[in-house]
Amino acid sequence: MKVIVSGEYNNDLRIQFSQGTWNVTFFTLFENQKLVSVDFPRDPTLFRLSIRYDSENYYLENILYTSNPNLDNLKFHFYKENSRVFCRIESEIVIELNKEIVLNPLASDLKELKNIMGNFQKDSEIS
Repeated sequence: MKVIVSGEYNNDLRIQFSQGTWNVTFFTLFENQKLVSVDFPRDPTLFRLSIRYDSENYYLENILYTSNPNLDNLKFHFYKENSRVFCRIESEIVIELNKEIVLNPLASDLKELKNIMGNFQKDSEIS
């Protein structure tokens, strides 16, 4: 699979496919500002696309590949507009992926939990 990532992003950006329900296999496509070479199963399969833009913006979607996913060319272009994060996705095999998405902001209760966990980690490092 060939992956191209462009636009506005930072070190926190991670793009992954995952496969399975109980025994989940993760296929990282992009992290630490680097593309990761992945060899997918060649059979048609269902993946879960997850994009973590930063600690507070994300996107999840189920993707069905009806043919070998290794033959696909994926493009992700990120940009910010009016304090929101957008991504234009293009795929040569999965037509449903050819769209523009808005990354979801983290829910307020999860932000609060994240802050509590961060404070807990800081407290445990001081001790």
